[in-house]
Amino acid sequence: MESSELRIFRAVALEGSITKAAASLGYVQSNVTARIQQLEAELKTPLFYRQRGMILTPAGDKLLIYVQQILHLLDEAAQSLSESAIPSGSLSIGAYNSISSLHLPQILAGYHKAYPDVDLSLFTGTADELIHKVLHYELDGAFVKLPSINDNNLVSELELSENLVIVSRPEYKDIHNVISRPFLMSSTGCPNRNQLENWLKFQGISKVRFMEFNHTDSIIQGVLAGLGVSFLPHSVIKNYEDQGLLTSYPVPAEFSLTKTYFIRHKDSLKTNALTKFIEIVQDTTSYHPSLPEVKSWSHATAL
Repeated sequence: MESSELRIFRAVALEGSITKAAASLGYVQSNVTARIQQLEAELKTPLFYRQRGMILTPAGDKLLIYVQQILHLLDEAAQSLSESAIPSGSLSIGAYNSISSLHLPQILAGYHKAYPDVDLSLFTGTADELIHKVLHYELDGAFVKLPSINDNNLVSELELSENLVIVSRPEYKDIHNVISRPFLMSSTGCPNRNQLENWLKFQGISKVRFMEFNHTDSIIQGVLAGLGVSFLPHSVIKNYEDQGLLTSYPVPAEFSLTKTYFIRHKDSLKTNALTKFIEIVQDTTSYHPSLPEVKSWSHATAL
């Protein structure tokens, strides 16, 4: 097996299509088809089901795990040997939707200005998607919420602790009146929403009306417009509160504390580009280095 064949195989597996893989690689379709057939002949097993696209067989699924690791090591070796004191190359960062809109734009702009030779990209998605991409070396690092299961392939570089508060327009003075209104929250499975539901149950409230907005900016605008209330990090709404546009209500710490971590694969190369990104995040935000014992995340939470 040659590295070029493995790259073609990975492209077809990820794209699910010969046509799309050929376009992404800059190859003609016939070349991609021939190389896949050669690889299958060499391994003496079919790697794809050819029905409405290219779907991996069990053997193809197994091979893809090794191919991801092999190509990552090859790319990492080349990058390590070519690294200079000035960050360059590619840097792929992942983040859940709310942090991408509220925390990262200025950081990314400052980073790009300081290190223009770095090809910087941002992917936003759920925790499941982000963790999957980090584990498969598709992202150099990602911001995720603290999960509940162990994964020794992940390490945390930075963490941020925040307090969640009930948020409403200022005319709603009574907390009981506030929590009787619809809650503007992300979809089921969002860690913030889980904590809110746990607190409401603790208060003996089981019937809750939800309006789903999977973007923090949209949630804030909805609360400002009087659509309902929400449960958000206090830092996110502090400016609105200072202007008298919103009011916040604290809840007990066991329901309000939320943590976000910046994670990477433990076997990935910590390049100069990634190191400088981590330093900028730490210097310009409330993130601080993670404690050594914190090293587990879950695929079960999504934001």
